[in-house]
Amino acid sequence: MTKSKKTKLPACGLFLGSGIYEHGGRLVCSGKAFTYWAPDYPSAAESVNLIVKDNQGNTAQLWQSGERLLELAKSATAQGLYVTFLYSSAPPEISAQFQAFGDQYIGYDFGERYSFGIYDQDLPPGKELKDVTLKDMADRLLSKVAAHVKERQETGWGPVMATSSNFYIDYEIAGGAEVPVPEDFAFRHLMMASAISRGLYRQYDLPLWGSHLAHEWYSWLPQANPLKFPLFKAGLYLKYLTGAKLILNESGNWALQSSLCPDSPMHTMPRVEGTPPGLRHTSKEITDRHIDEARKLFCNIDYRSPTAAKYRKEISDFYDFVKAHPAPAGQPEATVAVAKGNYDICAGEFAPNNAIAGAFRLAQANPDWYEGAPERGWDIVKSVFYPRPPVLAPNKNFHLAGSPHGMVDIVSFAADQIDAAFLKANYKAVILSGWNTCSPKQYALLVDYVTAGGTLCLGIPHLSTNLSRNYHHYTVDDLVNKGDFSALCGVKVLGPGDRFYWATGLERTPNALGLAVPRRYGIIGAELGKIELTDPARVEVLANDDEEFRPFILRCKSGKGQVFFINSWAYPGALNTDDGPGCTVDSKGLMGLLYGYIARISRGHVWITGPDSVHPDGDCEYIAYSYFPDAGKICLQNIDFKNPRRCILHQFGDVDPVELAPAEFRIVDTVILKPGEKLNQV
Repeated sequence: MTKSKKTKLPACGLFLGSGIYEHGGRLVCSGKAFTYWAPDYPSAAESVNLIVKDNQGNTAQLWQSGERLLELAKSATAQGLYVTFLYSSAPPEISAQFQAFGDQYIGYDFGERYSFGIYDQDLPPGKELKDVTLKDMADRLLSKVAAHVKERQETGWGPVMATSSNFYIDYEIAGGAEVPVPEDFAFRHLMMASAISRGLYRQYDLPLWGSHLAHEWYSWLPQANPLKFPLFKAGLYLKYLTGAKLILNESGNWALQSSLCPDSPMHTMPRVEGTPPGLRHTSKEITDRHIDEARKLFCNIDYRSPTAAKYRKEISDFYDFVKAHPAPAGQPEATVAVAKGNYDICAGEFAPNNAIAGAFRLAQANPDWYEGAPERGWDIVKSVFYPRPPVLAPNKNFHLAGSPHGMVDIVSFAADQIDAAFLKANYKAVILSGWNTCSPKQYALLVDYVTAGGTLCLGIPHLSTNLSRNYHHYTVDDLVNKGDFSALCGVKVLGPGDRFYWATGLERTPNALGLAVPRRYGIIGAELGKIELTDPARVEVLANDDEEFRPFILRCKSGKGQVFFINSWAYPGALNTDDGPGCTVDSKGLMGLLYGYIARISRGHVWITGPDSVHPDGDCEYIAYSYFPDAGKICLQNIDFKNPRRCILHQFGDVDPVELAPAEFRIVDTVILKPGEKLNQV
């Protein structure tokens, strides 16, 4: 694939825009639960003009094709706007002209064209159900993306973007797409979407990364909740804080589209219900039958509607802020990365009835293909690094998170496209929590990373070479190196050991992890590993079972680095129960305790804590913060709309108390680092 150069940013530091549609005065779909009328105003051409008139940013995302696409792009660029295309198509004689727009053309986005869905039941060619592997499923996705990217690059479409709510967007990037633009709000976790995009941006040296905000569709908050639009505003600022340089609003500012809001004005529109009930009654005949009635009500959902006006105000206010405070140059400092393992192609939000890679027929035959313990490992990551407190009550908060340990990237081991040099140059610590299929190549790079000074956290199943989702009954023969991890951490795994109930510390005095007898974590019920220590002097035991005191969590020195080795046959997601003596309401579980400790010993230049100046406290879970070394800027945001939140800000030796008002966003000037001057290299 052709590699695009870094995207030249506007003077304000980011691209801000919204989708431009041909509405057309029609019924898009309807039914008992769904109604979507597209009003006849404004037209796409009018919307392009209104971007400038209504201060709606500097970018038009065009959803058109062919001659119409070229016509609108010329109109937009003539007014000084940038353009990007979504779901567009055009013959080569038209696409060849796109490069003439120069820096004003950002690229083409294939949207949700590729995914694993609940209706996608096709098997890889030539495969029987029982023989399908994770590699087969991943390779099929990779090949489809690669073919499409190649065709678009060869016909002048430039940088290819990927927008969807898929947690496996890393496979779209591995397949050749160059700009991750997750569909935020549909993704349901704005911080996690940023973390994986930012990690991919660094890992693949991409031109750009951004956010496609689908708040009108997927915020799911009722209009009656007064936080409906404060949530949208918070989302814009959170993306600025996390390093996005492209922010696109999907819908709402020109006209409404969604009926997923329980009291959306869309529900006032004429509804067409089939017999039996169904979805997508979209024929022209049906539209014509109801269009006169609908036109009387278009003022509820088009440009004139109060809801559309609220969207435009928030976008305009944010654009004014960005012009006054350009997005900080570069990306936020991140000294810790969570590795998204090889062939981890889950949905990202644990659901036990969801099949990995949409392989439901396969999951019915082999339940290991349903989401389980490996996927619950991502819940631990969210709880520790990007917790979502109940800030949208009475409605559930799917979207906003604090960052008590700062920016933590998600890097991808997809298709073994990872190297030790990248990890060494960027991260003090790497944590594996979800699924991973290991390989000799991957094992070698982990050894390289650790011996050079890195900190690694992983368990026995992360070193399995299994491709068939067998995470319950695998054997030593399935492990890389047949279980001999001497070079990595001084441990040989001989096989599964006994099951155990609770984990605890070794003594009554808290150890480095903060664990002490008689505090217990569990009941776990998983098998320990039967292990041999090849160099006991390198090993410190941090947690044991509470009966025979067999090692459970070990810190193993290796070269200049260290490995936190979780000695269990189960994935971390199966080990984080905390129902035992001394358990507390705010517990993150034992794995959460471990991850938080690793983050604390891997800090960079800027961090926050509670009053003890050591640990992030409850208030810190409501504060998102980042430090941009290239710009010398610290961003702080209180995601609590009702209460002030306090923290201690640590930066370059200074320690200052900070109080943020409800929903406050603050920029603090600090040290600008010289190129290459950073503490997070190992």
